[in-house]
Amino acid sequence: MTDDLPPERREGGRTRRAIQAMLAPAILPAYATSAMRILRRRLRGARRHPGDATSICRGIVEACWTGDYFAASGGHFRQFWIRDFGFSAPSLIRLGHGARVEASLAWALEAWARHGRVTTTVFPGRRPADVYTFGIDSLPFLLLSLESGRHEALVRRHAGWLGPQVVRYGLEALDRRTGLVRDDRRFSTHRDTVRTASNCYANTMLVVLHGVLRRTGWFPSPIPAATADRLIDAFWRGDHFSDRPDRDEVTGDANVFPFWLAAVPDALGLAAALTALERAGLTRPLPLRYAARRDRASEDRVQGLFVPDYQGSAIWTSLGTIYLALLRRVDPPTAAAGLAGYARLVERDATLREVLTDDLQPYGGRFGLYLADEAMLWASILLEELLAAGRVSDAAPVSS
Repeated sequence: MTDDLPPERREGGRTRRAIQAMLAPAILPAYATSAMRILRRRLRGARRHPGDATSICRGIVEACWTGDYFAASGGHFRQFWIRDFGFSAPSLIRLGHGARVEASLAWALEAWARHGRVTTTVFPGRRPADVYTFGIDSLPFLLLSLESGRHEALVRRHAGWLGPQVVRYGLEALDRRTGLVRDDRRFSTHRDTVRTASNCYANTMLVVLHGVLRRTGWFPSPIPAATADRLIDAFWRGDHFSDRPDRDEVTGDANVFPFWLAAVPDALGLAAALTALERAGLTRPLPLRYAARRDRASEDRVQGLFVPDYQGSAIWTSLGTIYLALLRRVDPPTAAAGLAGYARLVERDATLREVLTDDLQPYGGRFGLYLADEAMLWASILLEELLAAGRVSDAAPVSS
């Protein structure tokens, strides 16, 4: 058993596995192509989309469309990421991109069918791979996207291998003793460069998967009933979700995704959870951070060398756009002010950046090897909020 090994041996094993995962054959070519795009952007600057914030977001969504599928961005993440696609798909459908959502799902399902498994990512050439390990959210987001678009025909076409994937998910993810996500292995989550096991986000995915399967009847659910109750019992603290069952830490992903994905009702305490995020300093200067400060111990050792604090105290616009959409449900005036700040940011950059620093500049990794991506697919969520607002209210301009 690895738990019987000395800490340095365990850590060494984790590092070797992390390096092996990074060097997976399906992933390797992406490093070269992404590096070229990052270099080109450093030399020429990011692509600027014309118009106001609404027009820019429309242009970003178009830039993400490859002709076969929606890529995660119009920048260097030109792969299909089921995570980014999954939480953006409902907005894309409501914005009139239902046919492209269906085409994206059909394209990815054909790639996965050849390998008999769902992965976090499908690289160009229909090469699937997990980045960097089994994605706790891959299958839930896939089935949720299929349900959102009412794509029963796709489910029937791929049922022969999707059914065993549902069974596999239960074996890989579920601790039968507790009914929660296993805490003895790492999973890929929204914070995929941070070592993550049974946290709130991961357990939210159990609720999402069980809910889709219960509503659709597509496959028997491997998740025991009352999974939402277990999520609440383990992580809800009365006014916020804690990241871990044995801690009281307030994190961005733990407090937006349970409500965004309807794993729990707003009445549980959405307003209180959003207030807790503000109180913890995660919404300033713009929403939203994962955490108030860097946690070096939780970072993947290899990733931490090149992109330190990438998914720690930096500002993630994916979380921010979701936060604003949730805030509009409980406090429309404050949400409007936050939306105005985002609109000014988008108009300043003529794109939507992936990750921002405290001074609202693009995050950059060490040695100049990484620059935060641009033209993110989740601009679809921001676009929907801008259209719902009708106009952007006055707010202090974003600093240049």
